[in-house]
Amino acid sequence: MYRQSPLMRPLWQAFIVLLALIGLTNMVGGLFNIHDAGTFGFDQPASLHGTSFIVRAVAPRSPAAAANVRAGDTLSYRPNLANRIIAFATVPGDTMALNDGMRTVTLTAVRDESPVPWALIALIDIAKLAFISIALVIVWRRPDDSAARALALFLVCFGAAINFDYVLLPSIAARFLALSFEQLTFLAGALGALAFACRFPTAPSGGLRLAISRTILPFAIVGYLVTALSYLLTFGGANSLIARASGFLYVALYAAIIFATLAALTDSYRQAEREQRARMRWVIGTLALGFSGLILLFIGLLLTPQTRWIQYLGLTILAIPFGLGYVILRHRVIDIGFVINRAVVYTAVSVVVVGAFIVFEWLLGHIVEANSRASAIIELCAALVLGLSVRLIHTRVDRYVDDLFFRERHIAEAAIRRFAHETGLITDPDILIRRTVEVAERNARLLGAAFFARSGPRYIALHSTFPRTAPDLDENDPAVLDMRAWHDPVDLQGESAVPGIAAFPMMVRGQLAGFLACGEKTTHEALAPDEHDALRVLARDAGIALDSLRIARIKQELAYLTDDGALPPDVRLRLSALLDGDTAPQPAGASLRSIQ
Repeated sequence: MYRQSPLMRPLWQAFIVLLALIGLTNMVGGLFNIHDAGTFGFDQPASLHGTSFIVRAVAPRSPAAAANVRAGDTLSYRPNLANRIIAFATVPGDTMALNDGMRTVTLTAVRDESPVPWALIALIDIAKLAFISIALVIVWRRPDDSAARALALFLVCFGAAINFDYVLLPSIAARFLALSFEQLTFLAGALGALAFACRFPTAPSGGLRLAISRTILPFAIVGYLVTALSYLLTFGGANSLIARASGFLYVALYAAIIFATLAALTDSYRQAEREQRARMRWVIGTLALGFSGLILLFIGLLLTPQTRWIQYLGLTILAIPFGLGYVILRHRVIDIGFVINRAVVYTAVSVVVVGAFIVFEWLLGHIVEANSRASAIIELCAALVLGLSVRLIHTRVDRYVDDLFFRERHIAEAAIRRFAHETGLITDPDILIRRTVEVAERNARLLGAAFFARSGPRYIALHSTFPRTAPDLDENDPAVLDMRAWHDPVDLQGESAVPGIAAFPMMVRGQLAGFLACGEKTTHEALAPDEHDALRVLARDAGIALDSLRIARIKQELAYLTDDGALPPDVRLRLSALLDGDTAPQPAGASLRSIQ
């Protein structure tokens, strides 16, 4: 397993939070400055390569129209850093000298009055929030899981870099740094996706995934060197063919990382156990759909770099946060579902109530005369109805969320509790012990489990599915001592020799008769609270059932002895009293010890 030093955990979390804050700050700034993009008034390509282009259309009353620039003109600019940045990200007030072969005109950019549609901005920003939110929840809940850390890096990098608004930064140097940040962050996110693919659902021990995982560091080194070379050649005014070739190399490297990611996930799917394949299919499908548009975008940019509609192919990436969010909740890729369950419910309730009230207000304003007494009365009644309906809405939404996202976990939990109820009816102790371990292992998705029972001063494993033989344990083992003293489940760590990650006590008449040791989950997640409680009930009822079978066996032996005519009459009489449950006073000196 990949290990992480204690110091790296807070540093990693701080890094993820920093990227999230950068992305959110840029998004909010872009919303407040949505009309501050600049334009010269002609259809210019958003390209970093090439210094000449053909004008396709000219906006009326624009700087280009005032300078008598017409559709079909071929314009060129001097290939320096400022002009390349302005050509890619124009801010009102930028100036650029353009040459049409016969004359040179200097244009000053004005505010673009036809910005990107609000619907598209809303869609991208919602996806951006989804990327960042899921990353923050993962890094909060699963900072020690290497696959979770890689997934969080991928999500937060893409969330921070998507639709990064350069025009918030008026200086050329700041826009250059922002452009560099965007490209380097996308590359880091792609490497995070590759690392996640190699480590999910378990760290590789060999085969194709291990081989691919060893390419992550070379990919990172080569990727950042290629990016630096591409930017140096592009913005340094190098020959456009050389600069374009370096850009092609960067695109090819990026595409190689994406294909390696999908190859690693496919190899993991082939090796996955049956219960893991459903979520593996969702993860592969989500990433394949999300990255498909990027691959087509790369191909399109190589073939026709100045076609604007090609840029929209990359929008398929918006499917990634929603697809991964669904599979995390529904199929528990990372076990954060129980943490955000209530948040999902109450957020949905708030949206329903507030939305209903807004719609009602709008209808009221169009149906009833404004400021009338009837309007105020109807509005008050509506507020009361909505307020009193919150509990009903909450119940319905809660049930819907549970059915949609947590059905499988509830079914597994119910199966554990159902078997716990049935343990008292099992008459064979071997079947009881074996099935208790099987039910816990299968429904909680454990890598192993063991049923320990007391035998004198020691606790022995009557049945175990751990890879290594479960040792006999002394009653002074730290975990055993903890359960004997407090009668509560314990997390296994430190000096205890009990195998697994958690032990659930079997308390019988105030004494620790045994315990159920549970190994790590197959997904390397923590036990959810409902799973933890169900296993506690299973261990308790199985311990009581085993003790009942032991008492029944003792009664059989006593009945056999009672029928033995060789025993003295007073001893047989006392044995009969024990079997019948007679608690009347016995003759002085008579005790069970006397029959031994």
